[in-house]
Amino acid sequence: MTDNSVVYDDNIMITMRGVSDSVGLPYTVNPLELVDREALVELREGPAGSAGPDGDPAWPWQWRGDVADFSALRALNLTTADARAAWRVATENKIYYWTGLEFIAFDQAFGRTGKPGPANVLSGTAVTGVSGSAASARITGTSPGQNLELTLPRGVSGDVGDPGGPGRIQDAADVLIDDDHSLAQDYILAWDATRGKFVPAPSPRRGGPWAIAKNQFSGGTNLNEPKVLAAITIPGQPTRWRPQVTGQVRVNAANGNGYGTRCDVEVRIGGPTGELVGYGFGYDIQNWDWVLIGPRFDFPPTPTTDFGVVQPNQTITLYVIAKRVKGSASFTVDTTGAQLIVYAEPIR
Repeated sequence: MTDNSVVYDDNIMITMRGVSDSVGLPYTVNPLELVDREALVELREGPAGSAGPDGDPAWPWQWRGDVADFSALRALNLTTADARAAWRVATENKIYYWTGLEFIAFDQAFGRTGKPGPANVLSGTAVTGVSGSAASARITGTSPGQNLELTLPRGVSGDVGDPGGPGRIQDAADVLIDDDHSLAQDYILAWDATRGKFVPAPSPRRGGPWAIAKNQFSGGTNLNEPKVLAAITIPGQPTRWRPQVTGQVRVNAANGNGYGTRCDVEVRIGGPTGELVGYGFGYDIQNWDWVLIGPRFDFPPTPTTDFGVVQPNQTITLYVIAKRVKGSASFTVDTTGAQLIVYAEPIR
């Protein structure tokens, strides 16, 4: 009997091609097409299998941008330190990946539509160009936060509008009021030649008056030692200043005739032994008389000296002291009609 199972003595190439089943019926016939030594078998695709295990993480790429051609890429003389870097060769539209030893080309890396990017939020601004120039537009920034800038030529001047309402002085162009130049109580605007603007400054007028009278004075009889008659506290002022004092108090010897003894009155700053800022000369006479108090300093005051000067924002107390300067008899202080008035004289 002849054996007909052998069709060809040589190998036959068999190609199996999966065919999708859109209806869902099982195949009863799997077609086979034989041409020379090639066989094509169409088989129905089976159901999708389960997901396989995760593969190893891919090596990160370091994208270096575009190069003109492959020759320019080779001219970079890459080493192992440049491993994992990638470029797009513009003439071939391919990505070349450098492993550290060789290039791997990906010729199908471009050509497909990518996923939609984020929506661009386009804002707009308008600026004024030179009168008579052409209008222009440009887009600045990067998506999704770009800005459309329109440059429009300045037009001709219009008619004068209606007068506006009263404006604030501090909003004027030649006035500077900010955190470093702030307004305060009793401040004025003074011209600053360096800045070319008006800036806040303490008022140049003297402060006060502050006064004390009879009930705030302490008198006495048969006194032999210096006596503090009164004290007055002056609040801090915004500038350097010197006290200007005026007043009167009745002081007399207590020996019956007054002759041979004289008592004066001092006004000192900061304490009974502080700097002298006021003085009243007593009288070596029998009858009572007023000791008139006025400004006096131990040294001639000038704008540059600090004698008798109170610094800005400093609270101070002035003391009124009666003391014997001549003779040995005791003395008496009568507070009837006594008073002291103080002014703060700014120093410029």
